[in-house]
Amino acid sequence: MYFSLRNFNRSLNNFNNNREEVYVMKLLIEKAWSITLVNDTFPHPRNIYRVIVNDESGREFKTNIGVGKPAPVWNEVIEICFKKSPVKEKLKLMVVRENCYNDPGTSTGEKVVGRATILVPDDVQCKKDGVIEFVKFDGIENKVKGFISYRILLTKERRHYTNIN
Repeated sequence: MYFSLRNFNRSLNNFNNNREEVYVMKLLIEKAWSITLVNDTFPHPRNIYRVIVNDESGREFKTNIGVGKPAPVWNEVIEICFKKSPVKEKLKLMVVRENCYNDPGTSTGEKVVGRATILVPDDVQCKKDGVIEFVKFDGIENKVKGFISYRILLTKERRHYTNIN
C-alpha cells in the first residue's frame, strides 16, 4: 500500500476545517450529604444513589452509582457541549435512589430523593465551586433533604462534533 504524505495532510486539513467552536462545560459532582438522617431515608448506608443532570434543551446526563456509606461520593465529571453561549442557563439536578421496586409509584425502580438547580457561570474560563441544597416537596412545603458539592469549569474549544445543542 502506497502512503502519500500530501494526501495525509489534505485529510488532516479537512478534519481540522470541519471542527466547530463550542462551549464546553465540565461539571464535577463530588458528593452528597445530609444535615441529619431524616427518618433513616438519606443517606441510608445500603442504598445506591445516582445524580441525573438535565440541561434546558432536555439532554440528560447521569453519574455512575454511589453507595450511601455514610454519604454517596461520585467525584465524576459530566461534560456538556453547547453550540451557543450557555450563560445563565439552568441545569436541573435530581438525586435518585436506585432499585426501589417495592416503593409505591416507582415502576422504573428510581425514587427521587431531592432536586436542585445550578446556574451556568457567567464567563468563559470561569471556575465555580459550590454547595447546593437539594429539596423534596412534602405536601406544599420544600424540605431540605441534603447537600451536593460540585465544581464547574466553562471553556470555549474547537471540536469535531455534529450533535451538539
